[in-house]
Amino acid sequence: MKKNIFTALIISTTAFILVSCGGQDEIYKEWIKEGGYDYPAKAINMTYLQGYQKITLMWEKPMDPAVKRAILYWDNYSKSRDIDYGDFADGKVTIVVDSLEDRSYTFDVVNFDGEDNKSLPAEMTIFPYGDSWLISRSERAVVSAIMDGDDAKIEMTKATDEMVATRFRYKDATGAWVNCETILKPGTNEITLPGALKGKRFEYSSAFCPSYGRDTVWRPWTISNDGISYKINASRWNVTVTTNQVFSENTPDKIIDGKVSSAYRWHSSRTEGTSNIFPKILSIDTGTSPGAEFAFTKFVFYEHPNTVSMRYIKNYVMFIGSSPYDPNADDYATAFGIPFLSGIMSTANPTSEVAASTGAAGRYIAIVFPNSWSSDGYIDLWELEPYGFIPSEAD
Repeated sequence: MKKNIFTALIISTTAFILVSCGGQDEIYKEWIKEGGYDYPAKAINMTYLQGYQKITLMWEKPMDPAVKRAILYWDNYSKSRDIDYGDFADGKVTIVVDSLEDRSYTFDVVNFDGEDNKSLPAEMTIFPYGDSWLISRSERAVVSAIMDGDDAKIEMTKATDEMVATRFRYKDATGAWVNCETILKPGTNEITLPGALKGKRFEYSSAFCPSYGRDTVWRPWTISNDGISYKINASRWNVTVTTNQVFSENTPDKIIDGKVSSAYRWHSSRTEGTSNIFPKILSIDTGTSPGAEFAFTKFVFYEHPNTVSMRYIKNYVMFIGSSPYDPNADDYATAFGIPFLSGIMSTANPTSEVAASTGAAGRYIAIVFPNSWSSDGYIDLWELEPYGFIPSEAD
């Protein structure tokens, strides 16, 4: 009896397995082709070039004449392009895909024969560069822009990462915009703008290309913060100085008369008891009306041209503002506000240039001398040359 039951169990199990296998065959039947599947040749030797918002894909045209066409897929197969191999007689397929974003894309090439059998996909992942990449590239900045005769001398900061060139445009003597013929290369940072109109702002734009890229991309034009500076005629300005800080006929008004001469200079007091009093302050009123003030970018100080020991100016602090500066202020640091320029001068040269990367506008100027290289406290300034532009006239 037990043997019959065991035999029946074996027969039942076998029947179940046979029925189950038959069911699995039915499931996979639609994926099975009688006689096997014919795969056309797969795309080979795929390469690419990265460009600005685009890529260029290249691969070899199939040697098998049965392969007639291909489809290029990207963006998770949501986008595609049909390719007829008959259009590529030289044996090399080149396809450009543009209007891409700054992100990774996977491209698949699937070949088809005349019976629409398809090959296995040839896959490649590529990252084009675009606006996000360009925005991350730093533009040059203007160090100085100043007239030199009829031309403008422009100094820029050094080229930044992946920068290949910088171009300029500016207004000429007629007020017309012109493009500078010279392109600033990465290894240089100075350029001349021939026949530039003084006091006017200029524009510049740099081009970038990554080491792996094929496209050079220009940034939008950047307008300079300042106009092109020029030497300002200061002969009609009014200059006063701290009380009792004049020696003989060497009055402070002579520092802006345009003459570098021992007879036309300001020398501080040489009288015992007043010569060594600090600070010594020059207070200047340019007399400009509201809206017509100068923005100052540079000053040139002239001292004794021959004798090093008579170049007395040591530290200086300069202020630009819209209210007069008291030449007798004791606590100038509090009364005058934030300095425009400050530093220490060397006695090595008879002239000293002090400049700012961005100009400061105002009617009034204060120059504070808190000390001197002279043990007697002397200050001897032969001439002061101001440079700048008028912001209201710079565009």
